[in-house]
Amino acid sequence: MAQKIVGLILAGGEGRRMGYQNKGLLSLQGRRLVEHVIDRIAPQVDQLYLSANRDLDRYRTLGLPIISDDPKWRGLGPLAGIASLLPYLEENQRVQIVSCDGPFIPIDLVCRLRGGLSKLQEDNLEIKAAYPATREREHYLYLQALGEDLQVVESLLEAGDLRIRALLKQLSAAPIYFDDESAFVNCNQPQDLEALERKNHEEL
Repeated sequence: MAQKIVGLILAGGEGRRMGYQNKGLLSLQGRRLVEHVIDRIAPQVDQLYLSANRDLDRYRTLGLPIISDDPKWRGLGPLAGIASLLPYLEENQRVQIVSCDGPFIPIDLVCRLRGGLSKLQEDNLEIKAAYPATREREHYLYLQALGEDLQVVESLLEAGDLRIRALLKQLSAAPIYFDDESAFVNCNQPQDLEALERKNHEEL
């Protein structure tokens, strides 16, 4: 049986740098940010979930199963979203994490990370995860790993270590390099969204 790939869109954050707005629901090019993400990631996975903790009625209109953080982890960041996915996973499933504010992620993200990870594991079986990197930065919130390897998230949360880098370290995660810097642009602040809208208007 072919290994199934489960996607998880992280949309459960507080959006502090965006003035506490729900980033996934902000508009870009006439559509919600999360809709752009869904368009790109859905064809690459077998099952897609959305991690969200507020505005649930609005997110339900997308037609995806929604997972909210376990109450004991709520408000603790992306690791809480990942931990809340774990009960929904079956044996030997691969997980692809993406952020709700990255509207231009590559349409071959999953296969490139999977292929790159498999190649790295030929020489080093300790590498349990991969994430994309470009010339300017690394993009940790687009992590790919096996579901069973992500179980370590719960121990990190229990220890109070909420850093995504802590998870990467536990998994001996390695970067897979992508050439297109713009594919991983995200909208953390209002000016980021404004810049993308201007760019789109200029290209029309």
